[in-house]
Amino acid sequence: MKRLTFSLLCVAVLAVGSALAQDSDDGKQLALYLKSGDILNGTVKKVDEDGVKLDIGDGVELFINWDYTRGDKHYELRKSAADFSKFASVLKLADFCHQFAMDEEESYVLVTALKLEPKNKEVRDRLNELPKVDGLEIPGEDGAAQPPEDKEDPDNPVVPDQPKPDKDKPLPPPTRGTFKVWIDMKKADDTAKTWMTDHFTEMNYSIGDEKDYEMRVQLDIELTLTKNPEFMGAELYAVYDGELTYKLYKNGENAPFAQHTVKKKDIRRDTRDEARTRTRTELCEDSFTEIHQEFEKLR
Repeated sequence: MKRLTFSLLCVAVLAVGSALAQDSDDGKQLALYLKSGDILNGTVKKVDEDGVKLDIGDGVELFINWDYTRGDKHYELRKSAADFSKFASVLKLADFCHQFAMDEEESYVLVTALKLEPKNKEVRDRLNELPKVDGLEIPGEDGAAQPPEDKEDPDNPVVPDQPKPDKDKPLPPPTRGTFKVWIDMKKADDTAKTWMTDHFTEMNYSIGDEKDYEMRVQLDIELTLTKNPEFMGAELYAVYDGELTYKLYKNGENAPFAQHTVKKKDIRRDTRDEARTRTRTELCEDSFTEIHQEFEKLR
């Protein structure tokens, strides 16, 4: 039943895999860290630019989109799906690094992109906005080796000179400046507030309060039980709908600069508590991603 429940959890993130699947990772055992805090164990069946397919046993295969994972814990796996002879593929890897605030890795990947397209101004501007990496030579700058005029040989693609991380040492937090946020719950929900606090902290945001903050994140959550049939006094299953409305304010301003309502319908689990918890978690996951993206626009 536990495995079935988790399988249902992942149905929402099933996706169609794209090209560039990597055979070299087939058969590898993987503990896949998810944004929800869950860990999905299985055998790697395919890795591509969109996600990873896992065999979790009993003939069940799930394709998990990278957006639903802790990408900072799976950079090497994601990098294996990149085609370093193609500019678009390299840039997509850089976007992955940016999404999960891996500044140093993003810098190395963008330099690789510049080696493929030395005159690309957008990539160069993007690289200049990141913290400087000691020893990293940027093509076209003083003291850096000039790239060859000819295009890269497809049979010998350029791979970024990525320093191998210490597996026993966690990745450092992002070094770009972040905001001090006040998580303002319109209606009390300690679980949602704790979830948001933990995830803002993981992304290197400071947690403030009503008297000391840069950004106010107002959250309003509604969870509604829609089905909960019983048989002989025992509940068979539970279904919840949910809505989370967030409004983002700058300090001292009364009008939000961004707002949106995230909705979830027909979240079914074996019990009321499980369905309610899952609905809240999915609302928080989607809202947090959107909120983080709104804050990124301001930096």
